[in-house]
Amino acid sequence: MAQAVPEPAPGRPMATRAELQQLAAGLQVNAHSDAALLARVRTRLALGDFRPGDRVRVSVQQDSTLTDTFVVTSDTMLRLRSPAVGAMALRGVLRSELDDSVRHFVARFVVNPVVHAEPLLGIAIEGGVLRAGFYHVAADARLGDAVMAAGGATADARMDKLRVVRDGKTVLQGHALDVAIANGMTVDGAGVEDGDRIVVPQRGAGDLLSGINLLWALVSIAGGIYALSRAF
Repeated sequence: MAQAVPEPAPGRPMATRAELQQLAAGLQVNAHSDAALLARVRTRLALGDFRPGDRVRVSVQQDSTLTDTFVVTSDTMLRLRSPAVGAMALRGVLRSELDDSVRHFVARFVVNPVVHAEPLLGIAIEGGVLRAGFYHVAADARLGDAVMAAGGATADARMDKLRVVRDGKTVLQGHALDVAIANGMTVDGAGVEDGDRIVVPQRGAGDLLSGINLLWALVSIAGGIYALSRAF
């Protein structure tokens, strides 16, 4: 059975503080709620989303030196280039809050800056793609574009079998995923999380054998028709 695209969840990359607070409040009043889930939500609210090694893409219209992709430091800080001085603390900042946080920081050094800051998610793209590997993609990137980041699908890829895997378990696949890609749904909108794997299965030996058998059957039918035409 096809799985539905997830509703906003504690792990959804761009979940807002209001969404997480509402979720935490609901879990608190429910005696049967998942304690681990509540702890996860509270951790995000307290510590934020950023960890050392995460990447952030920053664009400042007035200053090209501040436009680049930056890596979060070991002390969970964001260090931009001059004219920015010092570092911006990312502890406690959600991904959904990054744009405003960076804008306020840059405004200390640039007058009325036009800033766009977006968090990049680390996603493994595996299987039937030209360049399988670990990629950093924007949370607002379309699912189809995330696959294209790995060079696109190979000739033997089974795009109809595409699935999203988290902690060894498939969390999204089938018709729901096909619809999400066809409708241009974003990575965040589909509920894909940082660290997930997008797996593109490939046609195996069974598929190849089926293809050979089908081809042989067609050749045999064609040969039989030719023989019959010669007989009459």
